[in-house]
Amino acid sequence: MASAARRRRRERRFRRYLSAGRLARARALLQRHPGLDVDAGRPPPLHRACARHDAPALCLLLRLGADPAHQDRHGNTALHAAARQGPDAYTDFFLPLLSRCPSAMGIKNKDGETPGQILGWGPPWDSAEEEEEDEASREREWRQKLQGELEDEWQEVAGRLEDDASYETQEPESFSAWSDRLAQEHAQKCQQQHKAKGAFQPLRTKGSSLSWQRQEEEQRLFRERARAKEQELRESRARRAQERAPEAHRDPEPRTQHSKGAGRSGLWCFSDVPWPCPGGGDPEAMAAALVARGPPLEEQGALRRYLRVQQVCWHPDRFLQRFRSQIETWELGRVMGAVTALSQALNRHAEALK
Repeated sequence: MASAARRRRRERRFRRYLSAGRLARARALLQRHPGLDVDAGRPPPLHRACARHDAPALCLLLRLGADPAHQDRHGNTALHAAARQGPDAYTDFFLPLLSRCPSAMGIKNKDGETPGQILGWGPPWDSAEEEEEDEASREREWRQKLQGELEDEWQEVAGRLEDDASYETQEPESFSAWSDRLAQEHAQKCQQQHKAKGAFQPLRTKGSSLSWQRQEEEQRLFRERARAKEQELRESRARRAQERAPEAHRDPEPRTQHSKGAGRSGLWCFSDVPWPCPGGGDPEAMAAALVARGPPLEEQGALRRYLRVQQVCWHPDRFLQRFRSQIETWELGRVMGAVTALSQALNRHAEALK
């Protein structure tokens, strides 16, 4: 459901770019999202280009694979729309559409008119054989089926890359788990090689038994060294985290010394939370303060990455998971309400940059 709504928003953005004459932005949007339907809309983009006498937009749509035989809710194709523009649109609009899809000349709208009848031509396309109509119908069905398969494939790929923040919070494989997995794979490989040798040498000699024991001892020592290295890395990270105090606007951490407003138990009150603005306040003001601390607006890419980090830091679930034990119970509702409002304000700022 979310992916379909996102696709419709991108298709509306594509049509707005065409209407505003921003053809480069429209082409770049379709290159980033090749599953978009260039014929979607009421009226379709080809019909709008003909009605506005926008020849560059028409040529771009034809290059992007727009279907001249696509009908609107009244049954009109782009050829119907081009034919109604008069003789001035014949060369720039009618002929390109006709050369791309000649079979569209035989398509009738709900009033029973073909593009040739609107132009005042004779009935050669009206009396076309049924075989040509069937062939055009099969071609449209094939295009629609191919487009559906491309959309399904794109949604399947995009579903795995939907939320950028989830990739930032995903924990990588630890060093000990990695070393254990390598040791296990090495042991399995040695066992397979030993079994393969045993098929040709049924009787194990004393030397081979000692070699196998030596390999097991080496694997045990390897695992012990890996665990010791993991423990050493964990202690080093803890020392660095204690020595380096994090910035409050990037990743709020528990305070070692509580402010005067802290309770007897040493837990946080509302004013003890490291808000972007002192003492909390308006969520929009706090979000604007975070944006002001980031990269300048001219650096769109860096600003989007900075806002993505702030969204992860101030996400209600992430904040509650990290600091639930640090906050007074009677202040938890007020604090989480402010965090939720700040997270929504950051989401609106990030959405405005797209």
